[in-house]
Amino acid sequence: MLRERRRAWRESGRASRERESAEPASRQRNGREREPREDADGLLRNPPPLPPLLRGVRRRWLSVLVLLGLGQAGLAALSAWALVKLQEAPTGASPLLLRALVLLVLAALAVGALKVHERVVAEKLGQDYVHQLRLHLLGDALTPGHATSLGVTVARTTNDLSGVRNWVSQGIAPLTVAVPLIGGSLVTLAVLHPALALAMAAPLLVLGLCLVFWARTALVKTRRMRRTRGRLASRIADTVTASDGILASGGTRRELRNLRDASGRLVEIAVDRAETVGTIRAGGIVASTLTALLVAATGAFLGLAPGITMAAMAVAGIASTPVLEIGRIVEYRQTYRAARMVLGPALAGAAARREQASARRRAGAEAAPPVMPPAGQGAERLVHLELPGLTEPGDALRAWAGDRVRLVSEDPAAPRDFVRRLLELSPGPEGAAPDATWVAGENLRALRSKRVRMLVGYAGAGAVFEPGTVARALHYRRPDLDAAHDQEILDLVGLDVSALPDGARTRLRRGGEPLGRGDRARLALARALYGTPPLLIVDALEGDLDDDGRRMLERVLTGYPGMVLLTGSDDLARRLEAREYRLRSLTAAERGTTAGVGTDSEDE
Repeated sequence: MLRERRRAWRESGRASRERESAEPASRQRNGREREPREDADGLLRNPPPLPPLLRGVRRRWLSVLVLLGLGQAGLAALSAWALVKLQEAPTGASPLLLRALVLLVLAALAVGALKVHERVVAEKLGQDYVHQLRLHLLGDALTPGHATSLGVTVARTTNDLSGVRNWVSQGIAPLTVAVPLIGGSLVTLAVLHPALALAMAAPLLVLGLCLVFWARTALVKTRRMRRTRGRLASRIADTVTASDGILASGGTRRELRNLRDASGRLVEIAVDRAETVGTIRAGGIVASTLTALLVAATGAFLGLAPGITMAAMAVAGIASTPVLEIGRIVEYRQTYRAARMVLGPALAGAAARREQASARRRAGAEAAPPVMPPAGQGAERLVHLELPGLTEPGDALRAWAGDRVRLVSEDPAAPRDFVRRLLELSPGPEGAAPDATWVAGENLRALRSKRVRMLVGYAGAGAVFEPGTVARALHYRRPDLDAAHDQEILDLVGLDVSALPDGARTRLRRGGEPLGRGDRARLALARALYGTPPLLIVDALEGDLDDDGRRMLERVLTGYPGMVLLTGSDDLARRLEAREYRLRSLTAAERGTTAGVGTDSEDE
């Protein structure tokens, strides 16, 4: 009975956690809805949270920072004690004077060593957290439905993540050290005389009240600057990408003028923000200076012994170091909050897209198998493709090894949507039935990517290759195969790598240079053919080839032993004697969901 109760309790707790994780974070705060909304001043209220900082090894690093702060406070107290003892030493050289001086020097060196260790641990903390966020953002770029431009992605993974790193490593970490250091110093001053602790606390309190006002102004200006910088980064990326068309159309001056105007607005906003940031930093410097001066003035006003006053000034001097950085810490905090207003929605959207893709894959993996031929009668040669929304109900695309099928539709975008859905490059319409994708008797949605790439080869127009050598690009889909057939497959597609600087070891940059457009298409076809997958997809590839290349493509596809799925020209399909499979046209609503979940924000 007790065991059953424990099991029921665990299941209840698991169900509760699943319900909580399924709810948006904005609905989990204080038990009421708190949806993100933008204020009139441009600030985003209730942005989705970033992943928690206190996870794994980062907890231990924060604990180390607290210990480093306590250690520095202890060294400040030890220095104060040494200064008091120093006053008791007789005039001239004496053992007591020597011991006190040695203790002060060792304490100063120890404080320096702790500062070095503090900086190292703080950098580990910031870099580890940003590493996690960077992988989330880059994972979004490899998720079906991703629709973020290159400029925005670069801005988020560099500029915005830099703001997060600065706050964690140079904001949270110094504060973690500063709290025990300042607290311990106040205790030490209170032991020497309570008025000394009050003298040190007074400027800190005034600084805190001023920062409450200045911080919001800094946040508004930081948000405006980052939005402007995000727009500029996106515009620069788009302009550089379209550089050939701009040059050919004589639009260089026009685009440079537009970029100059956008850059000029950024300069004006950055200068305006610098005034507020400078005020905040100046406040920290003034407060840091006043802590030592007020402590000294209080000691003189109360007529305290010179030794106690000197000790108090030494303690205040050590504690004033983090106070000096308060202004910079507040600046980092506001920069982080502005970055979070961008990264929070971006990470939440990425999580939603990943969940949608995973849900559709799970549904496809659990779908009932189609009617298959009896065992031993060709099931391993059958391709069965049914993508609800694109294929008519009850009319799946079924073909056998050796068949050539061309996708056609009244909607010119439908064939490409079919290919992208099949390859899981874009999600399907919400609420649609799961995809049924069977190749050689196996459900693609139930397989790992390693097995899927053995079954499906893809070659499309406008091929862009990952950084690496030509040989790596050729083997990218099938790295498990050796290089015994490399020359054979290269000869088949007519790609002569001997003309390249380093042959097959030539490194490809910027998407495929130094290969031209036609050679990139040949390399893409060679990659798709490698290992002879049962399903070969050729997506309008002939548009990138010259006449000789089109004849090569026809020859290769005519003799290919597997099933070939085509999009492209009527001429190639007619020469291959390919049969047509007609896709349905997507509605406007279906087109929107198929294109992807989420788009770039207006400001980023």
